Amino acid sequence: MIETDAISPSKPRGWDVGQGMNTSDAASPAFIGQRDERMTTNRIRWLLSAALLATLALGVWMRASLAGAWSMGFDFAHLRHAHSHLGAYGVLFPLAFLAWRSRGAPVPGRRTLVAYGAATALAVLGFLRAGYGPEAIIGSTVVGAIWLSSAFQLRRLMRRLDEPLALVPPGIVAAMVCVPFIAMTLRKDPAFAQHLVATFLGTLLLVVVTPSALSAIGARAFPSPLLTLAGLSGALALGVWPNVITRAGLAGYGLWLATVALQRSVAWPLRAAWGLVGLGLMAMAAGLVPNVRPSVIGALHFLVLGPVLLSLLPMLWPSQPRALEVFLLAAAGLVSAPLVAQALGLFEWTMQASAVGGALVFLGWLGVLFRRRRVAPGAVV
Repeated sequence: MIETDAISPSKPRGWDVGQGMNTSDAASPAFIGQRDERMTTNRIRWLLSAALLATLALGVWMRASLAGAWSMGFDFAHLRHAHSHLGAYGVLFPLAFLAWRSRGAPVPGRRTLVAYGAATALAVLGFLRAGYGPEAIIGSTVVGAIWLSSAFQLRRLMRRLDEPLALVPPGIVAAMVCVPFIAMTLRKDPAFAQHLVATFLGTLLLVVVTPSALSAIGARAFPSPLLTLAGLSGALALGVWPNVITRAGLAGYGLWLATVALQRSVAWPLRAAWGLVGLGLMAMAAGLVPNVRPSVIGALHFLVLGPVLLSLLPMLWPSQPRALEVFLLAAAGLVSAPLVAQALGLFEWTMQASAVGGALVFLGWLGVLFRRRRVAPGAVV
């Protein structure tokens, strides 16, 4: 049985250990436990920071290489696989775990997370070395097993109609169903395998990561069974099965995200970003934006680099100045808009603009991760 941990929803563990404790307090088991949790949180913060910067650096390297700034240096497909899998395995899912924890939901325990981290490192190095080779397959298998175990632990949330996290268990299972089909078609039919990969990534982002991010900011949900069907249909529309029915699901899911813009409990930059993603998905569903690979990649990149990461930001890092949040959203738009422009037939300037956007995103997150500020005694950081 994979070890799990359930935590009170009032505050994630490890944020602070209190002030003004005397010697006997410091020697108490409760204090020692809190201190260990804080040390664990600090380690997670640094590991996540390293994974995020490495993911962004790989993206900048590829975008700049495609723009002609320098030679790729590695096999492009291997770099792309390493970039996308490090982002999913090493950044988005660990942040999702923290979002679940902040809501009082069970998350993988320490030993499981150590195994998860080792499997992630093995998979990413394997993708860099040989693509879908033995190391990548072994590491990804362990990661997938932990995802499925997490889905089983979250199954009771599916009874709650107003809970965004109710989408997560079926989303994880549906994404994992795609994996063997990707493996079987990767060499026989690479074009179809790419559509399967788009459905796999769409399922993870729409039905697992996005609900986790929205739960972290307290966004309200439509009835969860409808959202689950809409999200899964949307992932099919973005990948292997675009038709009237699946596009209707994509439009319905986009409508939910668009309504976040009306929820005044959410900060206005996030409301604007989620609303823009919702409108973009509805535009793709209606055929106003071509549903082709560049536009799908652009939409998913803006979703991740913009509202998802900024919604999950407070899980580990202190709140940032509003201007920095707006800068990060604008930089994410500069990465994504040129890709959508390619879908509309514009190519001349798009590679260079997207590369500049990627560099700005990298610099912006450097500012987030290494910004130093004074914290008042007892403040939660």
